[in-house]
Amino acid sequence: MELYLFRPYQWEKLYSCSNFNISEVSFAERYHPVNGVMIIAMFVVFEVLYIPCMYSIYRQARNSSCYKLLFYVGIADVLMMFFHGLETGIYCFTGEVFCSNPHFNYITGCCGAALFAMETSANFFLAIDRCADCFSPSISKFFFSNNRTWIWTGFSTIFAVYYFFFLMPATYNGVYMNWFLNPYHGYNVKIDFSQYANLISTVYDMFLSFGFPAAYLMFVTLFVYKVKLVRSLGSGAHRKRQIMMFIQVAIINGLNISCFLLYTIMQHLPLSKTLIVIGYYINYFMFGFPPIIYLIFNTTIRRDCRKKFKDIVYNIAVRLLKMSDNRTTSLDLQQTTTFVESKQSSRVLDRS
Repeated sequence: MELYLFRPYQWEKLYSCSNFNISEVSFAERYHPVNGVMIIAMFVVFEVLYIPCMYSIYRQARNSSCYKLLFYVGIADVLMMFFHGLETGIYCFTGEVFCSNPHFNYITGCCGAALFAMETSANFFLAIDRCADCFSPSISKFFFSNNRTWIWTGFSTIFAVYYFFFLMPATYNGVYMNWFLNPYHGYNVKIDFSQYANLISTVYDMFLSFGFPAAYLMFVTLFVYKVKLVRSLGSGAHRKRQIMMFIQVAIINGLNISCFLLYTIMQHLPLSKTLIVIGYYINYFMFGFPPIIYLIFNTTIRRDCRKKFKDIVYNIAVRLLKMSDNRTTSLDLQQTTTFVESKQSSRVLDRS
């Protein structure tokens, strides 16, 4: 975004569409109606499920560093799905490429890059938090207790701001139905890719592809070791909660790792269109699948969501009944008024 705002000449040089021919790739190759319907439908489902889960996570975040981080990640996920889900779904019908609307696509790409940095870095801190908790609760308490967790999310926020202003974003490409750093991907336009790649983003992508799995593997190893020490887990109920939390974090991080690997490879090496589309859906699930995981494995979140749903249904039913009563009262009043007026009219006629 810094390039777009303060160095427009350089931006125009890198993202020029003056000699770009969109019809070089036919609209039929950029038109993906089935995927568009699926993506938009999943966007609605994911958002509807995520909002009540966020309510429950927020309630539990006061006393848990894990839930604080999950709430922060949830904010990034909910926002990211508007770009990676809804926008992509609409573009599947319009056959969008970067040069269809370069300014808008660049800005939304910057927003997506910032949210990606925000979500992935917070997920890494979540993995570290879980590792610390498994290795030594006192270490976890020292680094993540009370409001110290928000310090880590502050780092994620600063990192997201850096991504927003100083990185070249990936933009949607209708030819391959995914987001690429190369704005002309799939077209016969030669570029110097090094001008679009940022050293920090490259290092970070490599870290996510290899360093994040290492942290995740450490988390799994420590947790399995802790499970064997049954006494250290306390009661059966506490052990069950620990295992359920482990499963939730493990699935979320597993999706993240798959996404990181495919995304990094996709940006630098040629892949088949099928693999690129699969990579898109894995990336999409990384942002949209967590509420389904919570509802399946987290009893507290499931109970809170059920209660919230019942409250909403009850409030809607009460409002509908009140509206019905008001209409009935209004109709009765109207009928009474009509009856009185007719009586008065008949009396006037009788007198005359």
